[in-house]
Amino acid sequence: RQFEPITYGREACTHCKMTIMDKRFAAEIITSKGKAIKFDDFGCLLSWLKSEKFKDPGAMIFVADFDHPGGDFLNARNAIFTRDETFKSPMNGNLAASASEIEANRLTKDGHGQLLTWLELNK
Repeated sequence: RQFEPITYGREACTHCKMTIMDKRFAAEIITSKGKAIKFDDFGCLLSWLKSEKFKDPGAMIFVADFDHPGGDFLNARNAIFTRDETFKSPMNGNLAASASEIEANRLTKDGHGQLLTWLELNK
């Protein structure tokens, strides 16, 4: 089981059905059986997890690194998320993922924005 690259501009979000375009906000779940479930916005991923009552402890969850769009995806469980209305993500989830708290702090403007872990987001 491994990350399946997203074909931007051609694949649709599992939750909202919009075409996945923005490399800063894409996300993907790889189930324990190897199925890739793709999203255009972290907000869509979170909404889908809740609406589907998704329970797969072996699933891997990947999120785009806001600081390196189009690069390697981050393990969502280790990422630091910044919530800020200025991000203007595809479905207004307005969350950016970073590899470290230092990088996440760089995204906050004038002290605005809230830093969150995966556990805090997924309550």
